[in-house]
Amino acid sequence: MPHIPVCPGGPLSDQLQQEITDAAAAIVDAFRSNDEERYFSGFAPECSFAFHTDREVLLGRDAWRSAWRELHESGWRVVDCHSLTTHVQPIGRDGGVFLHELETTAEQDGRCETYRERETIVFERRDGRLSAVHEHLSPVPAEAEATNEEAVR
Repeated sequence: MPHIPVCPGGPLSDQLQQEITDAAAAIVDAFRSNDEERYFSGFAPECSFAFHTDREVLLGRDAWRSAWRELHESGWRVVDCHSLTTHVQPIGRDGGVFLHELETTAEQDGRCETYRERETIVFERRDGRLSAVHEHLSPVPAEAEATNEEAVR
C-alpha cells in the first residue's frame, strides 16, 4: 500500500484529529463518571502511565487498573474533570498525540480538592479504533496556572 502523506489541514488529517479528540474525550468522560470499564477500554493492554503522583511508571493497563481500584476502595472518587485547553498532533495515518490542560475535582474523606494538570495521551490505531498506548500527567506550575486563567477569561 502506498504511503499517503498527511498534511496539516487536509481531509485525512482533519478526520484523524477528530478521531483523536473523540477518543480522548471518551476517556475523560469515563474518568469523570468513575466508569471503570469504559475508562480502561480506551487503553491498550501494554499502555504505560507516567503520573507525577506516583513514584514509578505503571507498565500496563492492569497496573493502573489495580491502583485505580485501590484509590476507589480508599474512598477516593472523581467529582468532575474537564479539558481547559487542547492540542492534537496526528502522526501518520494511524495515530497521534492528544495534549490538554485539565481541571479535576476529586473527593476523599468528604473533602474535595481541585487541581490542574497537563496530560499527554498517545494514540495508535488498533483493530480499526484508536487506543491509548501512553499517558503522561504532570502538574501545571502555579505561575502558568495564573497566566492560563487570564487567557481563558
